[in-house]
Amino acid sequence: MRTPNGLIGHLLVVEPEALLRWSLATYLSKWFDVHPTDSPEAALRILDDYRVDGAVISDQLAPGSAPAIAARLGLRNPSATIVYTVTSAETSVAEDRVSLQIEKPFQLADLAALLGVEVRDDPGDSAPGGDFE
Repeated sequence: MRTPNGLIGHLLVVEPEALLRWSLATYLSKWFDVHPTDSPEAALRILDDYRVDGAVISDQLAPGSAPAIAARLGLRNPSATIVYTVTSAETSVAEDRVSLQIEKPFQLADLAALLGVEVRDDPGDSAPGGDFE
């Protein structure tokens, strides 16, 4: 469902690292109405205020926070896409819903593709230096 400004939908970004949160929000705002936060509590409030269509959730949140955010999103919008950013491929985010994960460092275009965006092969579609950690 498109937002009134023609974007794909609302996207929640929950990332404790300020620079990464800013980079994700800036890049993904080409396609989504992005709601960035570093706080699990603020993320839950955002989910109460908006019909969120997707979420990018860091594995660096306090224990139990990521599953709580995913559960609330699943109740509000069962078809929402969730992508976890993980620091190790061995990291497993346990939950009942189907979710995706991408290992840091990653290309922003790869994350966008996981969220369902068709990204053109554009030099502007990668982070400075190529990857994000």
